Amino acid sequence: MKIMLDGSNILFWRGEQAQLELPREVARELVSRRFEPVLYFDHSIKQYAEQEYLDDLLHLVDVVVAPRGTPADKLLLESAQQGRVQIVSNDRFRDWRSHYPRLRGDWLVTGSIKKGGRVSFSKKLRPAPL
Repeated sequence: MKIMLDGSNILFWRGEQAQLELPREVARELVSRRFEPVLYFDHSIKQYAEQEYLDDLLHLVDVVVAPRGTPADKLLLESAQQGRVQIVSNDRFRDWRSHYPRLRGDWLVTGSIKKGGRVSFSKKLRPAPL
């Protein structure tokens, strides 16, 4: 079952500095739960990571890097709307709701990294409602 990850958001789940291990940790947790994560990054990921990092992630999940000038949010929301799947992000996408009226709050799952590196989600992960 597909699930979309806002990789650019997940990078900052532990504070103001990007932490490259976080998208990988979240993706691994979802793979262990039999999901097929798709990680979306803004083009700015290239400021934080080398191509080798993205290539390494591709061994675990699908990765989409938005072209320069295109926000990853737009690509993520277009894809999620077509497949009606959940989105893991702490972003509420308020700026996008008028462009994507089918986006529902129950499609969004927030998350965090607990002590010991345990990944935690705000609600049960499941396909979004039809």
